[in-house]
Amino acid sequence: MGLTDATSRAAALRSGPTPARPMDVFPPEEVAARFRDAGWWRPETFLDDLHRTAAAAPDRPAIVSERAHRPAALRRVTLSYAQLAAYVERFGAALASLGVGPGDPVAFQLPNWWETAALTLACMRAGAVAVPVLATVRSHGLQRILDSTRARVCVVPDAWEGFAHAEALADLAPRLPWLRHRVVIGDAAATGAVDFAEYFRRTPHERTGAGRMSRPRTGQADRPALLISVMGLRDAYTSVLHSPNTLYANVSTQHEPDGPGRRRGEVFLSTLPLTSLASLIYTLYWPLAVGGTGVYQDLWDPGRCLDLMAAAGVDQVNAEPAYLSELLTTQRRRPRDLDRLRLVLSGGRTSTPEPLADELREVFGVPVQSVWGAPELGMGTLSGDIAHGRDGVSPLLGLDVSAERGTSALTVRGPSVCLATWRHGAPAPRATWEHDGGRLSTGDLASADGHGGIRVLARAGERTGAIFMVPVAEVEERLLTHPRVREAAVVAYTDPEHGELPCAVVVPNAEIRPPGPAELREHLSARGVAEAFLPTRLEIVGALPRDERGQVRRDALRAWVSRLRPGGPRPAPDTA
Repeated sequence: MGLTDATSRAAALRSGPTPARPMDVFPPEEVAARFRDAGWWRPETFLDDLHRTAAAAPDRPAIVSERAHRPAALRRVTLSYAQLAAYVERFGAALASLGVGPGDPVAFQLPNWWETAALTLACMRAGAVAVPVLATVRSHGLQRILDSTRARVCVVPDAWEGFAHAEALADLAPRLPWLRHRVVIGDAAATGAVDFAEYFRRTPHERTGAGRMSRPRTGQADRPALLISVMGLRDAYTSVLHSPNTLYANVSTQHEPDGPGRRRGEVFLSTLPLTSLASLIYTLYWPLAVGGTGVYQDLWDPGRCLDLMAAAGVDQVNAEPAYLSELLTTQRRRPRDLDRLRLVLSGGRTSTPEPLADELREVFGVPVQSVWGAPELGMGTLSGDIAHGRDGVSPLLGLDVSAERGTSALTVRGPSVCLATWRHGAPAPRATWEHDGGRLSTGDLASADGHGGIRVLARAGERTGAIFMVPVAEVEERLLTHPRVREAAVVAYTDPEHGELPCAVVVPNAEIRPPGPAELREHLSARGVAEAFLPTRLEIVGALPRDERGQVRRDALRAWVSRLRPGGPRPAPDTA
């Protein structure tokens, strides 16, 4: 779609009927007032932080971004605060010129690029709701997200890591009546999409009437600005809606004034995808709040990550144990000068083995803290230095966490908890503060540690995965298409290095050779399952344990898988 066609269509859409806006969900005023009085919420947003630093220190680096596939001389891009502020204004105006208005969802499935960060903020500038999608999600998952959110615009790369994103989106478009525009970074002409470089980067929409954005409405800090999709529930995807203030609470409720991310000008790096909530908070919103810098690497490489950390002067890094283990090995082989590094945060939804924490402290010479978080609230709990033997983790200030001595469902309430949850297929989100006094279940299991903290033990239900949430139902459906698979279930098991991983438990067709793990992985890959979601382990059984209703007893299956040892005996799971 050319520029003239895009503008004409946007004008026509603006003149037509305005669809309902199911994302208009706001916290009760008494709740907002209480959180503002406590200093956990504020009337400003991260855009105010951006413009404040751009005015006071325009040349300060806001983003350092590495693009692996570029020539070495062009691989690293640094964006100043002044440049980022200008791009946010231009991208926001480009969205407005395409008919995006306040409350409209804008989806983007992009790697860890500076454009991803600028586009996230541009959605806030236009009053739209940003809908980031992990680059590992394939066509089926993307369709469900775009369909359930009714995204008006979707931005993708032409291709990334062997997958043709632009072609996949073009194939989906006829089945997505709400999708007004497809935007492509790279070769847009091949699929008739809007060219991001031409339409967003180079066209000064902020100077034209077509790109005029309405003035920010009152209460902008409390309105939905970000929608995160949570994959892995069997019957539906679920999304969570955050406001600038629920995100800001991750910064404002830190226990120590000089704790993680409270110093001005700090430099942050996360090894997770930028389209995940953890990285958005840690390397975009948080740096803006303290006038700091976010550092992005679009393709994981431990050696280049260490080089990037040294060059950018990273103060603290947030990573899953699997990534940290690779950084350790690489740093031991060739040490880099990381004299500015002062903190390592480890975890996410997995625990950090103490031996790994000890190694990290020895090699990097800094404290190592364990963090637990969830899409429903961002960073929820934080430990002391793991190397000092602290077992549990303490909730951030203002966060009411319910966990008993015995294992129980982990529920939360507080300033960082999302405004609403939205199940796929439901007509509208479910406002958090309209139910159960604002208390929300995270889907995780935990127990009290006896010292005022909690210990997160396991993921509840059918959610599995450490770095990426695995869409269990989809993987199971595709396993069943293999001619030698009669029944299949996917459950979690814990790897000491990589955290929670998916295991396929398969009942083969009788009197036929069972499929092997490599064969099943190839079968799933050929049917569009992303590499990050492929089972890393296979167990062959004669029958799956089921309850009186015929439903798979996943708790029993997980317990059985957890008891098995490599090379050990393989007793059948209890099918009673």
